[in-house]
Amino acid sequence: MPTRLADRLSAARHRRFVGRAAERDLFRSALAAPELPFHVLHLFGPGGVGKTTLLGEFAILCEQAGAPAYHLDGRNVESSPDGFITALRAAMELDPAASPLAALAAQSRPHVILIDTYETLAPLDGWLRDDFLPQLPENTLVVLAGRNPPSQAWHADPGWQTLIRTLPLRNLSPDEGQAYLS
Repeated sequence: MPTRLADRLSAARHRRFVGRAAERDLFRSALAAPELPFHVLHLFGPGGVGKTTLLGEFAILCEQAGAPAYHLDGRNVESSPDGFITALRAAMELDPAASPLAALAAQSRPHVILIDTYETLAPLDGWLRDDFLPQLPENTLVVLAGRNPPSQAWHADPGWQTLIRTLPLRNLSPDEGQAYLS
């Protein structure tokens, strides 16, 4: 069967990926664990630091681990619960009447929801934290990537304190920057 152009694009991006070894190792080990050590991974950093690129690398790691990954870009999601559910349904390629929660619950293996540009979904932060995410099956890992650190409500909740991992992204090291430019 011929390779799709999307596969070739993904492979080329993966070959050119530089740095972020600690972040990739953390993600890879979470996927490989018998039980997810955290259920929300919140990446944040200034624009242009590589959050979107890292999410792409996470998607490749998911593919290698046999874990389905569903990507949402906050810029393309209506900031309402219905808008979010509709976008997730589309990312999962479900029928318009299908429930993403039911489809996720039917999966026995770990799966990942990657949400980029999370700052644009700030109006949904409370709903996601308090209503939507608690309904997900325990084999779901959600990665939030945006410019801002998690709101204080994530850290104030004793339950979420144990289920969220926060990773600030900074610039590449000088050696990584040189490798990237090469």
